[in-house]
Amino acid sequence: MEDFQPMAIYFDSDLVGFAVYSDKAVHEDNYWLLALMIDTKYQGRGYGREALRKLIDLMKESLKCKRIMIGHRPENGIAGNLYESLGFHSVSEGLIDGEVVRLLRCK
Repeated sequence: MEDFQPMAIYFDSDLVGFAVYSDKAVHEDNYWLLALMIDTKYQGRGYGREALRKLIDLMKESLKCKRIMIGHRPENGIAGNLYESLGFHSVSEGLIDGEVVRLLRCK
């Protein structure tokens, strides 16, 4: 897993979540955000939104990426709404490996 970067997500000194992203581009210069998880006891407080914003900024700055992709289960409407609200748009007509795939074009 040398192409993946794991990250802990903290609020003050509390570990609230975990993220994993790819630091190597795959087909068509897409970089994948493979996981963004917030512990259930910390959900609904905005930590996921803030972590995703910071992760997008980190990927844009450090990787100079032009596109970030992320997937989520179709029944996870909360994740879908979060990603959509931050500019990710669905790129899959159907499901890919059981997930909706979304793309963010970085500026």
